[in-house]
Amino acid sequence: MASEKHTGGPPPGSRAERVRAGLAGVLAQAQGVLAEDFGPGAHHLLCDLLAVLAAGTGSLEMALARLAGRIRATGALAGSGHATVAGLLRENGCSSAQAAAITTVADHLEDYPDAVKAAEEGRIGFAQLALAMAQCEKAVAGRPVELFPDAADYRSKAEHIMVQAAEAGASDRTLKRIGGQLPQRISPQEHEERHRGAYDTRGADFATDAFGFTFQAWGDAVSEEIVRTAIEAHTAPPDGRTIQQRRFDALVQLCENRLLAEGLPVPTPEEGSDAAAALAAPRPDSWEDGGKGRRGLARPQVNLVVPLGSLLLQEGAEPATTDRGRLLPPSAARSFSSDCVLRRLVTDPVKGLVDVGRARRTFPTRILQALAATAPACQWEGGCSVPARWCQGDHRTEWWEGGTTTTANAQLLCGRHNREKHMRRLEAHYRARRHQGRTGKHDTGRETGGGDDGDSSLPEAA
Repeated sequence: MASEKHTGGPPPGSRAERVRAGLAGVLAQAQGVLAEDFGPGAHHLLCDLLAVLAAGTGSLEMALARLAGRIRATGALAGSGHATVAGLLRENGCSSAQAAAITTVADHLEDYPDAVKAAEEGRIGFAQLALAMAQCEKAVAGRPVELFPDAADYRSKAEHIMVQAAEAGASDRTLKRIGGQLPQRISPQEHEERHRGAYDTRGADFATDAFGFTFQAWGDAVSEEIVRTAIEAHTAPPDGRTIQQRRFDALVQLCENRLLAEGLPVPTPEEGSDAAAALAAPRPDSWEDGGKGRRGLARPQVNLVVPLGSLLLQEGAEPATTDRGRLLPPSAARSFSSDCVLRRLVTDPVKGLVDVGRARRTFPTRILQALAATAPACQWEGGCSVPARWCQGDHRTEWWEGGTTTTANAQLLCGRHNREKHMRRLEAHYRARRHQGRTGKHDTGRETGGGDDGDSSLPEAA
């Protein structure tokens, strides 16, 4: 029985043969220009040729993707000696990355019409198209099905975000980062609910025996940032102790500092005991070799980049990110932004950071002192005994909603109740959004953006 395997080249006169001849002609023209002499002022023709070839490469890869899709649909690989289209591409000069990109696009040509159109019109590159599709598919596979039962709707939301970023000139690295944020951008409600669950189940536990103790703590991402920042600020550099031992000693020092600050006696451990050794360990503020400079240029604090769109709950907005890369839900971003040092950063998707504004506290010292004089403790509506000196200034009407930083619009809240306030507000916001989606009735209480207390630059970017 004769084998059906096709081993010869393209038959003479076939479309494949004509394409090969056309490509050979293009390459001959490109090679010819290298030996050509150009007169003064005509060297821009080299750049023109490079631009034409680069644009043609994207069109060629799109043609390969469409052809790969047709091959799969028709079963044309049978008899070709190849098990996969990717294998056929690799054998004929494509790298593994190129073959993967082409097959990814081939698999999803019908799923991402806007992205494909943007690539065909030259608004995004083929590699960006493939990367956007791959990132979107990961997000679709891991989506909260109870909130987004329709995969096509979720895919469309993800496509819009990725195409918008690619058209703005985002690098591949930035596109990957945005792709990793798609679940939080598309469904901040789910992010908020998981954060609330971690917060509600927070806790700490002591277990003791005759020789020592074990301390465990668990909770939400915001609390982690606060605890880690405090401990790392008190952790001495390597000095023979393990990192676990240095963190433990830092925790002990934090507790010791708190007792001293409150004028309370610090228990004196028995000479030669492990506790005595921990308290005698080097302190960050007593390093002899210039250790103070290792703390950084400012006092220890949680550093957070918060896009203004995230504060305003704009659909698809980039989530808040800590300097450790941790993504925080909207309520966490809002609670940190209540009383903090703000610095406006203006960025461009291509140029990156283009302007840094002046730093400014949302609540100046004079207002905090005025609040402490009239409110001796946290002003949480349900009652709270945390003293004013441990509290934060809080806007009753948030500054991003148009509230001013004045005593009339201010109150003192402890950190826990500040976070609780914003979590409750976001829960009400998402309940209203669900109600509107079910009934079609517009929620007149929807939160909107606004100005600030006299700094007109902050509503543009924070």
